[in-house]
Amino acid sequence: MNKKRAYWIIQSVGWSLYAIILLLGGYVVSSKFQILMAVPILVEAAFFFAFTHFYRLLNNRWNWFHLPVLRLLPKMLASIFIMAVPIYFIRVFVSYLLGIYSSNLLSTTNIVGNIIGNFFALFIWASLYYAFHYFERYNLSLKYEVAMKRMELDRLKSQLNPHFIFNALNSIRALVDENPSKSKQAINHLSNILRSSLSADKTELIPLKEEMETVQDYLAMETIRFEERLNSKIEVTSSANSVLVPPLMFQTLVENGVKHGISKLKKGGKLMIDAYVKKNYLVVEIRNTGVLHKNAVSDSGYGIKNTIQRLEIIYKGKAEFKISNESKNNMVLTLVRIPIDN
Repeated sequence: MNKKRAYWIIQSVGWSLYAIILLLGGYVVSSKFQILMAVPILVEAAFFFAFTHFYRLLNNRWNWFHLPVLRLLPKMLASIFIMAVPIYFIRVFVSYLLGIYSSNLLSTTNIVGNIIGNFFALFIWASLYYAFHYFERYNLSLKYEVAMKRMELDRLKSQLNPHFIFNALNSIRALVDENPSKSKQAINHLSNILRSSLSADKTELIPLKEEMETVQDYLAMETIRFEERLNSKIEVTSSANSVLVPPLMFQTLVENGVKHGISKLKKGGKLMIDAYVKKNYLVVEIRNTGVLHKNAVSDSGYGIKNTIQRLEIIYKGKAEFKISNESKNNMVLTLVRIPIDN
């Protein structure tokens, strides 16, 4: 059902129910209730319908929906009062034409009481009307925000693949002349990584087990290039394997450790990954030999920045990312904590 049709149905049903409630109330209260007495009530409900519809048209024309509450409220209350007064006198006039006019209809008590009643009926209608439009605009803003976040994630993911492919091809190029057989192995590992990458583009999250398979392919490819200079070890608990994580995120962090840590050391070094679940969080610790220099995070390209952005967008501040030196063993620790949805 479209919004316009829904409006007409709600408007018709709402004021019809209002008329029925007044008719039932009149029938119960008055011992002299006649069918003819229903006409002024029905006419009154019709004018409620017409006035509120006209009020809606003016709202759309004057853009009152975009006004802040403190500016909208006085205009709304004044408009409701302007509508409440004539509606009652229209009911009195119809009663007079039908010959069922009673002098007490124009008593001060009756006039004030009925106008206040009309005012509250219109106030409830206006409150519901503005609430509906507020929530509609709120939902639209949420959808827009989600769309923008999705576009941002797609942009970040599109950055990952060319970045990684560029580095991988450089590694393979260095091996082609030096060791053709190892370059073939590297190409096999790269094809596995690209296959995972193509699948990752279709989803926002993948199981950690799949991500670690990509990491293993990457490390195997780099081990061919660095040989004994690169020693790696991966330990993942069974409970952590099924946790969903952003694709290629940990591969990017491992690549960052190899590129900015181990590759710069003549003797090479170690890279160790520990992944486990603790207190409804997936904890992934990546350690690599090396030293994290001051401003290294801001100067290391978009790998770390990309990771921080993705974690912020996907987990809305609930994830944690840290990178620091472990001076006791000359290692750099990259720590990621991701909340697990139960």
